[in-house]
Amino acid sequence: MIEDLTALFDMASSFARGDYKFQRENGKLEPVSLSERQKWVRVAAYTAQILASVTDGLDERQIDRDLTELERIVSEARAKGKAAKIEEGARQREEPPKSTEG
Repeated sequence: MIEDLTALFDMASSFARGDYKFQRENGKLEPVSLSERQKWVRVAAYTAQILASVTDGLDERQIDRDLTELERIVSEARAKGKAAKIEEGARQREEPPKSTEG
């Protein structure tokens, strides 16, 4: 479990730092936005808290609750990133082309 949490922390930290400029979604490379990076900061921070709790030897029920919450925020980070891209694309389609005349 500690190895898996460490791997998740490393991945989330890399996204948060901007080490990854693109991510693969539906087989396509998509840029990682600032808001997505902020969500991965949250995932990394929460993962670090869980790692600290596990290594300090909290009870198993608390670890299970923490892992459930971590799964929720990871899913949220992934889902909100996709939703933001959909909203941005829809907004761009709705906006009329900008006039080049002054």
